[in-house]
This record gives sequence, structure tokens and C-alpha cells, in this order.
Amino acid sequence: MASETHESSAPRSLLARIGGVGRRLRTWPRTHGRPARGILLGLVFLCGLTLFPRGEGFRPTVYKTNVAAPATVIAKFDFPIRKSPARLRTEREERMAAVAPVVQRIDSVKIAAFEELDDLRRTILDLRRNRLELDDPSGVPGALSQETYLTLFTQDAAEIFRAARERLRLLYDRGIVSATLAERLGRHEHVTVLAAGAERLSPSDQLASVEQIRAMAAIAPAGAERAIAELVGEFARPNTRFDQQATERARRLASDAVAANIGEVAKGDTLVEVRQVIDEEALRKLESYEAARAKRAPRLLLRERVLSYVGRAMILALALAALLLYVVSYRPELLASWEDTLLLGSMLGGFFLLGGLALNVLQLSPYLIPVAAFAVIIALLYEERLAFVSSVVLAATIGLVSRGGLDFIVVITLGAAAAILSVRRLRDRRQIYRLLLFVPLVHLAARGSLSLIHASPFAETLGDVLYLVANPWIATGIALFAVPLSESLFGKCTNLTLLELLDLNRPLLRRLMLEAPGTYHHSLMVGTLAEAGASAIDANPLLARVIGYHHDIGKTKKPEYFIENLMVGSRNPHDRLAPAMSRLILESHVRDGVLLARESKLPRAVQDGIAQHHGTGLMSYFYYKALRKDPTIPETEYRYPGPRPRTREAAVVLLSDQIDAAARSLEEPTPSRLRGLVTQLIEKRVSEGELDESSLTLRDLAELREAFIPILTALFHGRVSYPTLEPSRGRAATRSTAESAAKAEG
Repeated sequence: MASETHESSAPRSLLARIGGVGRRLRTWPRTHGRPARGILLGLVFLCGLTLFPRGEGFRPTVYKTNVAAPATVIAKFDFPIRKSPARLRTEREERMAAVAPVVQRIDSVKIAAFEELDDLRRTILDLRRNRLELDDPSGVPGALSQETYLTLFTQDAAEIFRAARERLRLLYDRGIVSATLAERLGRHEHVTVLAAGAERLSPSDQLASVEQIRAMAAIAPAGAERAIAELVGEFARPNTRFDQQATERARRLASDAVAANIGEVAKGDTLVEVRQVIDEEALRKLESYEAARAKRAPRLLLRERVLSYVGRAMILALALAALLLYVVSYRPELLASWEDTLLLGSMLGGFFLLGGLALNVLQLSPYLIPVAAFAVIIALLYEERLAFVSSVVLAATIGLVSRGGLDFIVVITLGAAAAILSVRRLRDRRQIYRLLLFVPLVHLAARGSLSLIHASPFAETLGDVLYLVANPWIATGIALFAVPLSESLFGKCTNLTLLELLDLNRPLLRRLMLEAPGTYHHSLMVGTLAEAGASAIDANPLLARVIGYHHDIGKTKKPEYFIENLMVGSRNPHDRLAPAMSRLILESHVRDGVLLARESKLPRAVQDGIAQHHGTGLMSYFYYKALRKDPTIPETEYRYPGPRPRTREAAVVLLSDQIDAAARSLEEPTPSRLRGLVTQLIEKRVSEGELDESSLTLRDLAELREAFIPILTALFHGRVSYPTLEPSRGRAATRSTAESAAKAEG
């Protein structure tokens, strides 16, 4: 039993140790903020190194014809003038085509044919000595005609065989080929014949095919001449084959023998004057000079490459430092949050890697790097100014560190700005596709302007235009994929998600409507007030409205303990409870709301808004009720646990919640009374310090007041009293009926 316990505890202890390591890795960045952020910055810097051009230590100057030279170029050393690649390629192809094909003669074929010819000669002579008649030639070697056999028996056979042998020797010495090879070699004037370890150049028409030899036998005159021709055709075999390897070797040697130069330039010679229009001759000299510089570069390659990398690394470091300085100065809360720091670093490093992949691995145009996607992602996850600044840093880094150049920086930066404006104040998911229209137009206008300034060739401009039109499509696809992923991994919230959360048929809001209808109606009013207030102070109105809709969802746990949900004539349950119990119930609706929001996977910003919508406000009714029983009770026991609002949107919801609740308690909500109520509540929250952490200014509070009052005035507008048609009820009946009619209309 003890051994089983020991065996079962071993895996548990291992899993516990692994779990402990995982927890420490997750909490280490938060407990060691500066080292973690330093490591992240170092990783982003390493990602930026992938933008460095590969193998660059020498960068040749590019010249074009019909363009004025930007400066005078003087040769710093002697160098040859190289032929143009097209001319050199043409000359080499012509020289290779002029190379005679190489064929190899196989002497063993000739020996075997002569042995067969001698066998036939001996057979014929034996038959003649024995005075035999050739009734059946099938037993005689060869396949000659009956006429030739008769000639061999009636005429001088020895002479006929001698003449045939001599003629065969000449054919074999010249070379006999197959019909296919004869046709192939016929396109060349000469061939190179390899025989007995030696080679000779021979006219290609000296090679004969077996078919040609036998065709000559068919037209030879009858008698001894035809017999000789038939013997030659019968024993002629291809003894010459095409040597592919030798031919290719000869052609390579001929190609390499073509001179690549057409002249020399001495040190100190002027290649081109400043503002001189470059013609073909000057272009050839300039390109030859750049090629010579590149060839001499290996001696200085290490030094130039090191200096080039150091310069690029300094530019990369300065760009990251500039972005970091902006964040520290204007958005320090992003550095205080490890999730935000990690998200920004991951995005920047990811796009550095994407640029390095496009430029150095796939060898694509820099105009295909989707900087606009980075701008859209940051604009949706954070705000437009941060998106623009970070996009400028990204575009400038890619343009300066890689080979993008100033033109790339100008065009891509303007495109990123257009993309940010395209998704500004996003209220519809389809609105994101506007950048497919605006960004290409900005790209084309910027690239066209630069082309006119530089007098760029039309073909070059057209190629860049195609890349710039494709860029926004790539950017849109990346943005649509990256934004939801970032929201899920880092708990961020964009307007796209907020638009979905405004649907009143979502389960959480529908539950609030069914279980706590009074709270539901109050939440709708708070959302409306919060949206108007957020719009007035340039906060996020969608976020404020969503928080307003969900801020009291915790009341669904105990809806009957909140006054807005009591039916007419129902008794308030708090009358039967001690103040301390009532305090616990009121506190619990905030905690329950946060738990429900977390279970429903609402965004972190909405969860924080729910937790902060009461701040550390005082539950004044129950506090004064408790004070009557115990005058020594501290005020802190009847305050909400907080935290206080830390965002502008949460602060707006806090004010909207309290203003709506207070306005409903007014007996005669006239515009002047509503204005006084709003002013009083705002001043009270300011004096209590509830808004100290929200970054709201006095100007913001004034604009909030002016935004709240029109909506409250419209909500609590005056109503007309209708006279009764039943005189028997008198004045009291008239007032009652008027109130009923007014409620029906409102």
C-alpha cells in the first residue's frame, strides 16, 4: 500500500513542479518589470536586424540612359570596358553554334564487317572450285540478289570482292552514320571526327548513311558494278556515333574564349560629366566601372560590411528609442501594463520579421510590406495618434535600414495615415473595407508625384503601382486576422467588438431585461447618457455605452433588493434588514457583475468599467440609517470597495449612473433643476476625489455637464394635463386621470 501511495504521489509532485514553473514564468514579467521589458526590447531589436540586406558591403550606383548624371565620375583605377550582357550573350551563342559537332569512330564495326565479307568471299570461291550450282542461296552468308550471285559465279569474283573491300574501307575511314545522325549533322558544314586517339575536322557531307549507300546500289549499272555496290551496301554498318560530352565541352571552350571586354579605361579618365545625358557608350563605361569596383570590393568587404551594419543598427536603435520616448511621454500607462507592452512589442517585432521575409527571403518589392495593416491594428486596439507615430517609425526604419529609400517612406507613411483615417470612429465592420479605396488612391497620388519629380521611366512606375494597389488588400487581410487574435490573447477591446456587444438580444442583456426590468431600463438610460458624454470629451462613446448597458448586470442575482425593480405597492425588503446586510447586498452587485462579465467573456475594459462604476462612493442612505443606531460607526464601512474610475469612459459611466438615478427622484424635473442637479453631483464627485484617477479635466467636466442636460431634459419633459369628461368626480378625479394619461403618453 505504501509503495502504491509513493508511485501515485510521484507524478503529482512532477506535475506540481511543472505547474509551479509555468506560474513563475507567467508572473515573472509582472514582478520583474524592467528586466522583462528590456528583454522584450532586445527581441524587437533582433527582429529589426532581419531587415538588413543580406551580403551587402558594397552597393553599386545604378545609371540609366537618357538621364542626366547626378555627378562627375572619374575613374580611380584602370579597368576594362565590358560588353553589354546582351551583346556578350549573342556573341557566345554564335560562337557555340559555329562549333563543329564531335563524332567518334568505332573501328571494331569495320573489323567485324570485313570478317563477314571475307567469309562470303571464301564461300563463293569454294563453290566455284567445286563447280557447284547455287540453287539455294539461303546457306550463303549475306542477303544479296540472285543477279549478284550469278555475277559472282560467272565473272571474276576475286576482283569484285577486292573492289568492294576497298570501297568499304574508304567509307569506314570517312565514317558511316545512321539516318537520324546524318540528318542532324547535315545542318553543320564540318564535323570533328575522333579516331585512334586523334581528331580531325572533316566536311559533314563526307559522312554517309547506310540508307544512302544502299540507295546507290539500287541505281548502279548491272553486272560487276552492281555486285560491288550490293556487297558494299550489305556490309556497310554505322561506325560513327555522336559524342555529346565532347561536343558540349568544345562549345564551352568556344564560349569562354569570347572576350568580355571591348576596351580599356585608364585611371583619371572622366567617364561622365555632371548633368551630362548618359548615352549607351557612357552607360557601358559606367556599368563596367561599377562592376570593377564590385570586384575589388572583397579586399574592403569586411570593413564596409561592418560599417554598414553598425550604421543600420544605430538607425534601428534610434527609431526604437524615439517610439519609446513617445510612449513614455504621452502613453505611460501602456508601459505600466505588461500586456500592452507585450502586444506593442510583438506587433512591431512581427512586422519587422514580415518586412525581412518579404525583402531578403522572397525578394519582393518593399511596396508590398503592409505597414497599413500595422497602422490599422494599433488604431483599433489603442488610438489614432499612437498608430500614426508607430507607423511612421516602422516605415522610416524599413526605408532606412533596408533598401526601401526615401520614396518608400513617403508613400507608405501617407498610405498608413489614410488607413488610420479610414477606420477612425469605426461604427460598422464593413467600414474597415474603406481602406481598400482610400489607401490605393493615396499610394498612387504619392508615387505619381515622386515619379514626376524624378522623371522615372513609365515601366518602373507601373510596376510600383501594381504593388501599391495590392498592398491594401494584403493589409486588410492581415488586420482582419490579427485584430480578433489580439483581442483574445491580450484582452483588448476594439470598436468592432463593442458594436457586437450593443446588441440588446445578447443573453446577458436579455436576462437583465427579464429578471430586472427596472435595472434594464436604467442601464439603457445610463448607456445613452454615457455615450453622449464620451462623445463630448472625445473619449470612446461605444465603450462608454457598452459599459453603461452592462454596469448593473450583477443585480440579476438579487433583483428584488433594488428599488427600481419593485412592483407598485410592494414593500421595500431593506426595511426588514439591518443596514450592514443592506450594505453587503449593494456591494455584492458589483462583484457579481464582474463575475458575470468574466463568465460571458466580456472585454477587459468592460469588466473594469463594471468594477469601477461606483468607485469608492458612499452608500449614504444605509450609512445614515446605521449612524442613527451607532454614531461611532466609521464612514469607510459604508463605501464601495472600488477601485475608482481609471479611464475616462468608466468615469463618464459613474457620473451617468448617479445622475440618472438622482434625476428620477426629482418631483418636478425642470431644466433648471436638472442643471443644478447635474452640477451638484459632478462637483460632489470631484470634491470626494472619485475622479482623480480618470484623467478628466475641468474642461471635460464642463462639457460633460452640457452633454448630459439636453438628454435629461428630453427624458423628463413636461406633460400636459388632460381634463376629465366625468364631472361627477370633481377636481380630484381630473388630476388622477391626467396623471394616468400622462404616464400612458410618456
